Formats: sequence, C-alpha cells, structure tokens
Amino acid sequence: MTYKVLLIDDSKTQLDVLKLRLIKSGFDVETSSSAVEGYRKIFSIAPDIILSDVVMPEMDGYQFCRLVKNNNLLKNIPIILLTVLDKSFDKFWGKKAGADAFISKDTDFENIKDKMNEVLEKSILTQSDKENIIKHEIDNISVNEQMNTILNELLMESIFLNEFRTLGEYYNHEDILVQKMFDLLSSFIEYDFAGIYFKYSDMNLKNILYIDTKDTSASPLVLEKIKRDFFASIPSLPQFNTIDFLHQVVRENKDDEINKIRSVSEFKSSLILPVYFEKNLLGGVCFYSKTETDYTKIKFYETLKKELGTIFNMKSLYNKVEFLSITDGLTELYNRRHFETNVEREFLRAKRYKNMLSLAILDIDHFKSVNDTYGHQYGDYVLKEVSNLMKSSFRKTDMVYRYGGEELSVILPETSMDNAIIPLERLREKISQYNFCYNGTSISLTVSIGVSEMKSEYNDSSDLIKTADLALYNAKETGRNKVIKYNERITDCR
Repeated sequence: MTYKVLLIDDSKTQLDVLKLRLIKSGFDVETSSSAVEGYRKIFSIAPDIILSDVVMPEMDGYQFCRLVKNNNLLKNIPIILLTVLDKSFDKFWGKKAGADAFISKDTDFENIKDKMNEVLEKSILTQSDKENIIKHEIDNISVNEQMNTILNELLMESIFLNEFRTLGEYYNHEDILVQKMFDLLSSFIEYDFAGIYFKYSDMNLKNILYIDTKDTSASPLVLEKIKRDFFASIPSLPQFNTIDFLHQVVRENKDDEINKIRSVSEFKSSLILPVYFEKNLLGGVCFYSKTETDYTKIKFYETLKKELGTIFNMKSLYNKVEFLSITDGLTELYNRRHFETNVEREFLRAKRYKNMLSLAILDIDHFKSVNDTYGHQYGDYVLKEVSNLMKSSFRKTDMVYRYGGEELSVILPETSMDNAIIPLERLREKISQYNFCYNGTSISLTVSIGVSEMKSEYNDSSDLIKTADLALYNAKETGRNKVIKYNERITDCR
C-alpha cells in the first residue's frame, strides 16, 4: 500500500530534499510551503499522514497541529512535527498540541521513516474518513479565524479549569465548598434544580444531598422524590432509607411562590452523574431543567467530569485523613479524643433542648488474664471482635468508642437509661454466648457495663462520665457479666 504524505515546510530546500527521499522510499508526497496552505490542501488530498515543520511564519506547527486535531473530520490524521527545537519543553508542547510524534530535523532519515511507519501502523484513519474529508467543502471562515476560535476556546477552558482549582482551599469547610461549587456550576450550566453529594469514609455519617434551587424553591414532595431517585441511582450505596439519607437546601428563594417547583413533572430534562476517581465512587451531582437540555452536550462536559473527579477525590482524601484522626487503628471504633469532643457536644445539646441522653461504659472481664495466658495478639483479636459485636448492636445515631485499653463506650442520644438497657443487655448476652476462637484456641468471655443518664443538676459531661464509670465499677464489684444503672446509692468506694 502506498501512503499519501502531506509535507509542510517554509524552507524550499528542506522541502525538496525530504520530498525526494520520501518518494524514493515509496511514499506518495504532496507539499505545502505554509501551514495555512497545507491546511486547505488536506481537504483535496486527504493524506494518510502529515509531516510539518514547527517554526513557520503566519502559523507555526503547534497551531497547525491544534487546528487539525480540533476538527472532527481531520482529527484521526496522524501528525509528526519536524523541528530543530529539541528541548523537553518543545516536546511537551508538541504533545499537548496533539502531535503523534516529535522528531528533530537533524535525525537520520531512516529514523524519520521508521517513526512514520510506526505511527501509520497505529493510525485509526479509515477510507471512509478520507472520503468524508474530500467531500467536505471548506467554509468561508478563514483559517486564522478558525485558529482564533480554537485559541478562544482554549482560553475559556483554561479559565474554567482555574475556577475549579480555586475550590481547593475549601476542602476542610464542606458547607462553603458546596456553596462555591453551586456558584461555579450555575455560572455555565443552565439548571433549575441541582444537587451535590459527597460519599464519606465514615459509614456512621448520614448521606446528604445538598440542593440548589437558585432563584426559587421546591416543595417538600419534590425534594423527597429527587432525593430518593438520586440515591437510588448512585451505585454501591445501601438501599434507600429515610433515616440514613438526608437532603439540605443550600440556596433557595422562599418568597418566590409563583415559580416554586411543586412537581417533578415540571422538569423536562435531567442528569444524574455519579463521580468517580480511578474507578472509586466518590459521590455525585445532578441537574434538572424545566426546558429540554442535553447536559452531555454542554461545553466542556468531559472537562467538567474530569474536574469534578479531581475535586471529589481531594475532598475524599481530606475526609479520610480526618476520619483516621478520630479512629482507633485496632478496633476501627472512634477514639478517645473523638469521644471527649462528642460527649461534650451531646451533653450541651441535651441540656439546651432538654433531651434525654445516656452513656454506657463497657469493660471486658478479666481481659488482663487473656493477654497473660494467650498473648497480646489474642487480646487484640478479642478487642476487635467485641468492637464488631458492638457496632452491629446499636443504631447509627448511637456512637461507639474505644474509651481506653479494654474499655469501650457508647453515647446514646435522645435515649433514656431504661431504654438504653435494652440494647446493652442484648449486647451483654450476645458476648457471653460468643465463641472467641483465634489460632485454634476457643474461649468464652463476659463484659460488665455501667450506664448513666443526663440529669438537670449535672454541670458538664464529666458528671455523666463519672456516674457511668461508678455504675461500671459496681457491676464489676458485684459479680461481673451484668449491666448496672447508676443511682444515687452507688458511691465511689475505690
């Protein structure tokens, strides 16, 4: 097969020499002395490959390459840039312009020929592509105008990317990040309703769909329906449950009753887009419009997906670091530091709103004997197993912690001590019946649990912790393997 080559160089001497060598090597060669002339010639000869100089007047090789590769009819034509420029930056810019190869003019002709054959073997240019190129009539827009259009789009994309990159300073402030993202997305995407969701590393946290209704608002039924549809469409999430999946309206105008969205049937188009980074689901976005809109055809759609992937990935990494800082490495429960923060927060909330609040502290009976008899690896195994049993025994709203050593704790918001006893007794019985088996050695264990509840006379969370601890001590002193509720008759006699 004879390949047709378009050779572009403003030097007649170099053009003639290379043309002669290519013809002798069996190529069918057409030449142009400028990039502009070469671009027009493509439509009359439909070359299999283009070799172009880089340094040329009027339009250089980089611009020519970008012009060709931005044209859907021509983008499959392979381009090799030939130049005396051989710096790393020049090669980098040639690649970014879309060139398939970058070769120094000083290289041996055999190397040029080998590279041409290598590129041609990988070429996806078809006979149908070539026929469509020749059939195409060049419009009246000048080549320079087309180039200016491309440069304008590159400038727009550069600004677009820069706007996304500025969001990086808000990764540790989710509410601000979401607000800024809606500000940016609404500046170039037409929508009447949009949502953003971040998947958390901490599975105990609620799944939240942040919502933007821009200049109007939406009825509760619309919010609930879209929330359900959105989370049902996101892969790898548990079945929708109103307890675990929430929504939060970030921007709305409640005063606009005329344009208020009262039914999802008002939307003529929508897009639910899960966001991935390296095949890992990180969250998602959604857009709804009252007009017919193909969101996959919006300008920079692919760039949008890529940038969302980057933002969501950085947010995910930040969340993971935060999660690790509040998690015990062995049991994967929340750690003591997080306990101290949350017990104080829940105490103040209960005091302010006069809610019920219970706290339980659990101790593994005779745990020191387990370590001394079977070794610390067995002890670590026991801690992890008891922690797993605890995690499966309470509601998502209850928070389980490694309090210290073999002591574990549970904060039970909006729960009285009498109601807290029910899951605690169930847990105690479950552990007492559990077969702890590690490296072929099986043992049985029990736990002692002390529980207390919020009292109006308590000054701070330390009072709640102290009374739960006293109840635990009483459980251990009166026979172990029991749950003891704190009462005023229990005193600190240690």
